[in-house]
Amino acid sequence: MGEMEPWVARDMSGAYVELEHPADVFLEIRGPSLEELFENSLYAFYGHVADLRGVSHGQEMRLEISGASPAEALRGLLAEALYRFETDGFVGAAAEVEIHGATPQPPGAPPGAVQASTAVRVAAKVFGERVDRTRHTLLAEVKAVTYHRLEAWAEPGNGWKATVLLDV
Repeated sequence: MGEMEPWVARDMSGAYVELEHPADVFLEIRGPSLEELFENSLYAFYGHVADLRGVSHGQEMRLEISGASPAEALRGLLAEALYRFETDGFVGAAAEVEIHGATPQPPGAPPGAVQASTAVRVAAKVFGERVDRTRHTLLAEVKAVTYHRLEAWAEPGNGWKATVLLDV
């Protein structure tokens, strides 16, 4: 796996904030690049389903998702992570994300930036392990990654932001 450092060993304090919502988990996620926005989204998701401090990052799970926009691809990635958590018991402790097929923004945009309406393909390697209830503490039960208030947008000179609502 190389030098992959788990999220708990890194300063992830600026990755996301939890916004006010009366019943569900409403997140605003940040990343300096689209890839890091998606990685931080995985961190936010897994950090809500399990205490990541005891999760090893020795196994690898691959997720490949396409979406008509970064927001839809993000929702698809998190929904697939939820599905794999529910069916395989896999919880992530670190991730590497690659974005493919994105159309660059018009001239003058930051290098590597994509438009918020551009179709994207996401390839993610999630490093973690299967949940072992004798070693891991499970937190919230996430029922779905919703479309409600789902957004992803580039902030010129300030990276990317997204909002995601997890139905708990």
